[in-house]
Amino acid sequence: MTERLTLARRIDEDMAKRRLQRLGATACEPAWVSLWATALGLPKGTPGAWLLCAKEMRRALLLVGTELPTQVEEPSSALNIDSGLPPTPEALNRLWLWERMGTPRHWRIQVLDSAPTPIWLPCWLGYARGRQHRLLVISGLSGEPLPMLKPIVLKGLQQAYRNGPESETKSSGASERRGKAV
Repeated sequence: MTERLTLARRIDEDMAKRRLQRLGATACEPAWVSLWATALGLPKGTPGAWLLCAKEMRRALLLVGTELPTQVEEPSSALNIDSGLPPTPEALNRLWLWERMGTPRHWRIQVLDSAPTPIWLPCWLGYARGRQHRLLVISGLSGEPLPMLKPIVLKGLQQAYRNGPESETKSSGASERRGKAV
């Protein structure tokens, strides 16, 4: 199996804090979510976009561009959330159908016959207090909210909380927020 590509984080901590505060968060921390990138394009052509997803996702992320914006370093935060197995070809076709319904200009593009590439997607997690604690997930690439990643992140935080201090997904200073968010 190939190594995971690490997508370059474009949103720094100050921009993430401002964005998350507008969404109601009072605290934030960086995170990395492992996903699978599947190439999209015209048949027998080069990829024009990437579908970022995992086996258990109901909605995928569409990353338009011919190349994945990768960096050389490994994920820099201690909070690395594993999303699990790659999606099946049937699941990829279903996820791409839903994305095409949302963006009709991409109808001619299809899932290319290649194995999904494992990647680390940079994210920012925001925690909002209130009657109930809320978790907000935004992209480390664009700053856009990513509600489709919330179940994966909650599951990863729950596993990190259960594993305790010996867990490699546990970030320093976030244990009390995780206990409230999960």
